[in-house]
Amino acid sequence: MKLSLQSLIAAVAAVLLLAGCGQHEPAKPAATPPRQLDASDIVEASAQPLAQTAPFTGTLKPLNEALVAARVEGTLAEVNVRAGQPVRLGQVLAVIANEALRQTVAEQEAQLTNQEARLKLARVKLDRQRELFTKGFISKLALDELESDFAVQAGSLRVQQAQLKRAREDLSDTVVKAPIAGVVFERAKNPGERIARNEKLFGVADLSELEIAASLPSREGAALSPGMRARFTVEGMPGEFSANVARINPVASQSTRTFEAYLRVSNPDGRLKAGQFARGGVVLHEVDDFVVLPAGAVREREKSPWVLVVKNGRLSRAPVKVELESETDRRVAVSGIVPGQTVVTTELIGMKEGDAVKLPLAKGN
Repeated sequence: MKLSLQSLIAAVAAVLLLAGCGQHEPAKPAATPPRQLDASDIVEASAQPLAQTAPFTGTLKPLNEALVAARVEGTLAEVNVRAGQPVRLGQVLAVIANEALRQTVAEQEAQLTNQEARLKLARVKLDRQRELFTKGFISKLALDELESDFAVQAGSLRVQQAQLKRAREDLSDTVVKAPIAGVVFERAKNPGERIARNEKLFGVADLSELEIAASLPSREGAALSPGMRARFTVEGMPGEFSANVARINPVASQSTRTFEAYLRVSNPDGRLKAGQFARGGVVLHEVDDFVVLPAGAVREREKSPWVLVVKNGRLSRAPVKVELESETDRRVAVSGIVPGQTVVTTELIGMKEGDAVKLPLAKGN
């Protein structure tokens, strides 16, 4: 039986329809895999203390030091200490030989003995003449002369005593003693050298308390007041040290326009040394109950600050408020996020909000 043209077309269409139903739909493109973050890209938010500070630099100096000079001339017979040696208050540092002073003391002692004998004799004479005066054997004028002579002898004795005291003090100056407790930082002379009066012999410094003459910019210097705390580090030494503002020079330097603040540093163990260079900051304001992040983690700080956080495996924008900024530490205290959140601290090139990320494995996993 012959098929009509219409029937043939219908049959072909049915075959094509059945063939089309047997084909699969085209596959969708694969999803972009999460980006692996490095440990240096993120930080776990945590509440920490943070201080806004006025930065300073300065040199550590002893609060108390003394230059010991010779009070008498002579020859150094003994030198008992060397540079770097600790000394006590009143400890003998050196002895100056001066025979002339010894002879002067001996002479004054002999003259004092003679004067005491003359005064004793004058007293005996005066007492005897007073008895004779009461019996009418001598005149009032004769008695007055003896009393005057006794007063002169008594005055001469006081003069002689003062001269002997001065001579002994001069002789005692031949023994050079430490005026303060501390450490000898300089020994200028050696035994056998001839010494002139007022010539420098030693330098002694008390290192238990130090001071920093800190130079601060004018805008920060105006905000300082005595009693403020400061923190600083010292070149070549680990750790941080503390100090307190003791006083402030109210007049800025004409050449640098900086203020001088004097910081008191307690150093009972002698760990810090005079002459070391210090760098730090005076604490102007401090918080301890906000999340602290690296300054670079906060974006658009001048407009509407925000940070990128990792939430459910994706980058998410979280608005924050900057509560305090420390230029010295390059960190900021913020509100708006809670401790424990993962915050992105670096610029992730090619990444944006909503992208999937994968956190680095914890150490030990």
